Amino acid sequence: MKTWLMGVARALFPKRSSRRDPAPAETVEHQVVDAAQVADYAEMSATTYRARTARDVLPGGLSAAMAPVFVAWDRSGFAPGESITIRNLNHGGNPISGVTVLRTAVLRSDLIQRVEFVRVPLGGPDAISHGQLRFVFEPGGIELVGGDPSTTGEPDSITDIVLSWEAWRPPGARYSIKKGMDPTVYQLSMRAYSGVQRFIEDALQGRNWEAFPMSLPGGRAGMVELLKVSLSLGDGAGRYVMSEILKRTGDAWVTSGPRGAHHGDAAQSWRELQTHLDDAPTQDDSRLDLAGRTGYQTIIRSCASMALYQIDVAASRLVEQGYPHTGGRPIEMAGITDIPEWMTGLSGTNVAGLFLRGPRMLAFARKYPSAIPGNIPKQLDDAGLLVRENGKAVSTEFTISDLTPWGPVRSLLIR
Repeated sequence: MKTWLMGVARALFPKRSSRRDPAPAETVEHQVVDAAQVADYAEMSATTYRARTARDVLPGGLSAAMAPVFVAWDRSGFAPGESITIRNLNHGGNPISGVTVLRTAVLRSDLIQRVEFVRVPLGGPDAISHGQLRFVFEPGGIELVGGDPSTTGEPDSITDIVLSWEAWRPPGARYSIKKGMDPTVYQLSMRAYSGVQRFIEDALQGRNWEAFPMSLPGGRAGMVELLKVSLSLGDGAGRYVMSEILKRTGDAWVTSGPRGAHHGDAAQSWRELQTHLDDAPTQDDSRLDLAGRTGYQTIIRSCASMALYQIDVAASRLVEQGYPHTGGRPIEMAGITDIPEWMTGLSGTNVAGLFLRGPRMLAFARKYPSAIPGNIPKQLDDAGLLVRENGKAVSTEFTISDLTPWGPVRSLLIR
């Protein structure tokens, strides 16, 4: 535990490197996206949205490329034979040229093959790890909507999606573990990626994947429930944040774009955006309602803790529905609502203040081991939620230099 505390100290107060700093990145002036174009995308007269990753922002400055996954609830169902339509699936963009492509996709939940908890080490102690969920589908389980109808040859098909909670912030703003202790600094965004898009973006930053196949109560029904819980949470958080943005924006956004000269068009765009944000089912389970809890927080509402929360809620709901789950211990995690004042205070403290809070931090980590992202796989294993072989949890490391989730890299590239 003391080693973990020292790791947190290094993360909060990194040493200055003696190496020469690289040339500063080119400053890109931010540009607010056109409300009319967003409205076209929202009403699905357009099924793909291209964004300049480092340039495009929503009113208030949040990155357009980091837009959360939304569910088209009027086109979606989770029963066998039904499909789910999702928006803002990040697929087909080029992270090197700075283009993000957000797509519309249809998912067949009855064709989910497996679900994995993916730990992404970020370098340094286990406290500095990312966590995300990967859903792998059988062929035909994911269909992209739209595209160029004149294209021939092999269709653009994907077999997996990654759902990842992230600190929603302006383009170019680096995430700060220390600032993130204050839940008012960043907003939550659950981003959806095709697996290959996310893997490439992680690989470009030198990040490997450690994938743990999950074993949920109910088998495939459990995997469907986890997808439903995950999309409900991500969609709800995204709609709440966007609604708050639009409340603060007023008419200024819709009247500033190309159609803004025509007041009727601007007003119509506004109504369309508001209507689509309101177009979501009322949750009958308070655990799925993130309204007022959409501030990202480094420990309580981080990427890894939110992924664990999704799993915990889904597993609990499955047991309540009558699916047996014996032999596992409950997941030990802190609630995502109440953030201790001493923890929030870490955002503005110095090294001395950090170690004054040391005993509280150590007590918190002992009570909730999952507060350390590196402990989450063990927590899931202890809860009986991971696939096991030969007495231990199954895991696979994927790297861009050797084995990828789609096979050895040497068999995928022309050399």
